[in-house]
Amino acid sequence: MKTRLLLSGGILAASLGLAGAASAQTISSAANQTFVVADPSTPISPITITDKTPPSIKGNKDIRVRIPAGLNMTWDPTIPTATITGSGASKVSTTVSYGNGNLDLVINVVINFAAGDQITVSGLNFRNFTAPSAASSLGLIVGGAGGGVVATDNRTKTIVAKVYAVSVSPHATTASQLPSNGVNYTVAFTVTNSGNGSTSYDLLTARRPGTVLTTVSIAGAGITQGANPDSARLTSLLGGSSATATVTYSVGMAASGTMDTLIFKARAVGSPATADTGKLTLTVVRPTMTITKSVSPGGTQLPGANLAYTVTISNIGSSNAASVVVVDTLPAAVQFQVGSVVNTLPAGVSVVVDYSNNGGATWTYVPASGACSAPAGYDRCVNRVRWRLQNPLSSSAPNNTGTLQFVAQIR
Repeated sequence: MKTRLLLSGGILAASLGLAGAASAQTISSAANQTFVVADPSTPISPITITDKTPPSIKGNKDIRVRIPAGLNMTWDPTIPTATITGSGASKVSTTVSYGNGNLDLVINVVINFAAGDQITVSGLNFRNFTAPSAASSLGLIVGGAGGGVVATDNRTKTIVAKVYAVSVSPHATTASQLPSNGVNYTVAFTVTNSGNGSTSYDLLTARRPGTVLTTVSIAGAGITQGANPDSARLTSLLGGSSATATVTYSVGMAASGTMDTLIFKARAVGSPATADTGKLTLTVVRPTMTITKSVSPGGTQLPGANLAYTVTISNIGSSNAASVVVVDTLPAAVQFQVGSVVNTLPAGVSVVVDYSNNGGATWTYVPASGACSAPAGYDRCVNRVRWRLQNPLSSSAPNNTGTLQFVAQIR
């Protein structure tokens, strides 16, 4: 430092002739990182490298970022290209290489840096987390392969021991289902990695006693179905994360009230003793239809008498009855009274009535007064009446029963 003393107007002034203030090179990750033993290849936190004043990063030397001894991991050498930004980005190549047993990231410098130039490196990974390691910092080398570390990262990298844990929910749930008859059902289980790091799980199903249930598939994001419908694999679930496994199953033909249990297990691939289960207890439900028919008046009647027929249907089973169809046959000795059909059904249940004049071969006939030489108001052509319920009939009283009525005259 040079000092000149000037005397001007009786005032002593001092001016300091200063060279540019020197600064050190720095390396700084965006965040601390903690890895778990046996984790898969994991992205780095972006790393910013800043040259000093005066600059010393030259085009004939590479930049190296070194993993220190005792930090049990390496760079992932399968990634040859980095994302590099910053004022010095145009002075380096984005094609990177690795040295020193993959402990060094090597960045090729193509043009000398200027004072204070920066690059931020991202898009690369660490891997081979082989053993727990205390918090350590990456080192910066700017003198090439033989150079020493000139700066250490102000952030740390730590490797912790692997902890296997898993939970499945719900642990128990129930369902009441009809026999499948071509229609499958689903139940969803949530698998949570309650340990640390990335863990893969085998997903398995079993049935107890297995007399009714059959597993069709196990599916979901990150899940690959195995060769057997009873097994699948959930891959690389991060600690604290959850995935939904949807089990599709079918229900065999069985009596109403039959029970079966589907057991779902998630088992850690790297620790088979680490597992948790959920279960679905299923009860088979089925409709049971009864039908009775009455006529009024009863007893022996003479020709010309009108007979009111009442068909009563009831669902006394354990499930709604869908697609109910009732067909009644008119004896040859009677003729159908046109417009006499009256139906009494629970609220929300409608019915379509069809007629046949050919023994049920077709159902397009429309009754007409005087048809087939019947007297006015009657139709001798009708020989079948069909009722088709358009809505399920409940199994719960009083909405589980209805009546279907019509009038016919003795010929």
